[in-house]
Amino acid sequence: MASLKPTAAESLASAARALHYALNETGTVDEAFKKLYAAADPQQHETLRSLEKLLRSPESEPTTPRKLRLSSYPTLAWLLRQTSTPERSAAALFGEFRRHQSFSATAMFTVWSEFAGFLAYLGAVLAVLILLVVMYGLFVLPQFRGLYGQFGTPLPRITSMMFGGGAPLFTLLLVSAIGLLASLWWFVLDLRRKLRRYAPLSAGYLKLPLIGAVALAYNQYLWLSYAALLRATGMSAAEALRIAGGRLPLAPVERWETLPVSSAPGLVNDLALAFRLGKLDEETSFQQVATVDSFLAALHRCRSRSRLVLTICIYYLVASYVAAMYLPIFSLGSAM
Repeated sequence: MASLKPTAAESLASAARALHYALNETGTVDEAFKKLYAAADPQQHETLRSLEKLLRSPESEPTTPRKLRLSSYPTLAWLLRQTSTPERSAAALFGEFRRHQSFSATAMFTVWSEFAGFLAYLGAVLAVLILLVVMYGLFVLPQFRGLYGQFGTPLPRITSMMFGGGAPLFTLLLVSAIGLLASLWWFVLDLRRKLRRYAPLSAGYLKLPLIGAVALAYNQYLWLSYAALLRATGMSAAEALRIAGGRLPLAPVERWETLPVSSAPGLVNDLALAFRLGKLDEETSFQQVATVDSFLAALHRCRSRSRLVLTICIYYLVASYVAAMYLPIFSLGSAM
């Protein structure tokens, strides 16, 4: 198995079920794997080796192939090690993981379709604008400077601000537009990469405008998804949420009994209230579905707002440059 693609989760789940059957007959992991290797086809040995490595090797095992390290493999290995009997929990955990892979495929398509089109278009507009500005500054503006100099008249103020004296306004507007466009591209690519790896987004994203809400919703989804995998192995909901939260850049919840319940709505508050009512299992299952909807809604809002901000910024830039380029022509009559 080269990487954990959608079909790989099914193969691992099948191998884990076979391991569970073998353990019931042999009693030890070593004997169970020997029996599996003997009974399996040669084509299945690679999947069995991947399962064995998941169960035996540490997450940062240097011999793990790079393609596996860049997939959901490290997260699954970590989750398995949180269970009391990884070899018997693997089948249930991989079976639940298939639900995430279905969501991951849908989410990656949604992320790309929501952002790629308008980011590529506005990036092309900005690139053409930069090319035109450079050509104007090199070949046209010196002619205007010489012509205005013959009449002892300075260039129009907006032209001087956009192109003269180091062009501070030009630089400020251009750097702002490029920075916003580049940061959105980076976030989209990083989000797709994290979805493939089943890994959380860094805490730094949570502080940024526009994309902070998306990062929070995605990490909250992962929290409930990790907990669902652990719960599938027989772990209690409170313990699963506590362990899953330790891998995410969210405020940890060590003891649900002492967590205060506020009147403000929120995921942790809803879970804490459900714990006091003895319904944490039911609320965790509900929130796992709800966080998917929250993530997709946050993604759509981010796309709408970022598109509006970028469009206004770049089109204002275009209008300013067009005015700065053509004003010397319109003002030439008064200078003569």
